[in-house]
Amino acid sequence: MIKTSWCLCALLAVLAPALAAKEELVTLPKRDKVQLTIYNSVDLTLVRETRALTFKKGNNRLQFSWANTLIDPTSVEFRAVTSADKIEVLDTSYPAESHQMLIWTISAESDLSATVEISYFTSGISWAAEYHGMLAADDSSMTLTAYVTVMNNSGEEYEDAQVRLVVGSINLVETIAGLAGGQRQNQRMEEAYGEMRKAARAADADRKKDIVKEGLSEYYIYTVGGTETVPNAWAKRLESFKQAGVPVRSVYTWDTAKYGAQLCRILTFKNDEAHKLGKEPLPAGIVRFYREAGAGRLGYVGAVATNYIAKNDEIKVNAGSDPEVTLKITRSSHKKENLSFAFNGRQQFLQGWDTYDQFKLELKNFRDRAVEFEVNLVFNGDFDFESELAATKVDFRTQRYTLRMDKGARQEVVYKVRTRFGTNARK
Repeated sequence: MIKTSWCLCALLAVLAPALAAKEELVTLPKRDKVQLTIYNSVDLTLVRETRALTFKKGNNRLQFSWANTLIDPTSVEFRAVTSADKIEVLDTSYPAESHQMLIWTISAESDLSATVEISYFTSGISWAAEYHGMLAADDSSMTLTAYVTVMNNSGEEYEDAQVRLVVGSINLVETIAGLAGGQRQNQRMEEAYGEMRKAARAADADRKKDIVKEGLSEYYIYTVGGTETVPNAWAKRLESFKQAGVPVRSVYTWDTAKYGAQLCRILTFKNDEAHKLGKEPLPAGIVRFYREAGAGRLGYVGAVATNYIAKNDEIKVNAGSDPEVTLKITRSSHKKENLSFAFNGRQQFLQGWDTYDQFKLELKNFRDRAVEFEVNLVFNGDFDFESELAATKVDFRTQRYTLRMDKGARQEVVYKVRTRFGTNARK
């Protein structure tokens, strides 16, 4: 027995308009297939059900009810998938005594069976993505598992549903929730629904298509593998994919603008084929890294909230500090040079000068393997930078060291900075 808040019934006898005649009511079998395409940005889900129906020659009446759900009645659509040339929808009526049902009158050329699709839009269904990376012992690779949690508060239960996520945003003139439960037609909404149905069917026809481009906007339809029952008032976590052996790069990074005044271990991977990913863009979500902590326990490493992850995008997770890898910066000397003065008629004042500072950067790697460093030094004002170790100019304020150190190694780098102030500064 189907647990559902609405029913679709076949009235195989001819009914009087007032529904007063005796009816032969046949309850239809459960859905053969159901697909949920969830548009998070506008609280909108396209539901597409497939059922096998038997029709008698002549007029058949099908009843659709949406009581206690958030289905938009203006969006309900009937479409024959097979025998479409032998089946015709003659009319759609809304009984006066009920504001939560409609009746289709469907003409069949002969007794036949056909596969039909019933589609509609509902609100109350949303999704959230997350990614779990299980690091290898040496942090050089991981097993990445992607999950999608679907929250269903639509009033309807969906059995064995295929779930698809719309990554991107669309623009609607009204919210779906504002239309549920009424019969008011909205031409612009109908046009929007038509565009979204067309885009969803186009994505079915061409699985290789990454971006669906329609009049409303551009967005990507991401299909979660397998099917799951999504009960009403429940949240259900679905495994989207699992990929072992994803390469991970670990870089000890000094960047005070991003991570504060500490050396952080940044774990990086890309959504590309070289990292055994990149078949498709990935939905926005939280990426968490873990490692085995022994005795069947997991150790939490770090996390980052990501936006839509396009192909070839890089994801960086801050794994925090590591006591076995250290960085220390000390200023070993400070001078004020090239002083220039001016007289304003009453007193002499300093109008230009340079500061000349020398720093020592100390790096230590106590780990049992080689590590990589990225050190970003940021300076303000008009300055010159001198270093015994080659650095890369990232922008007008930032110099960057990139180096690799063997296990147990130590290294000192001396750099000098001249900064001009006042009239000494170059214009």
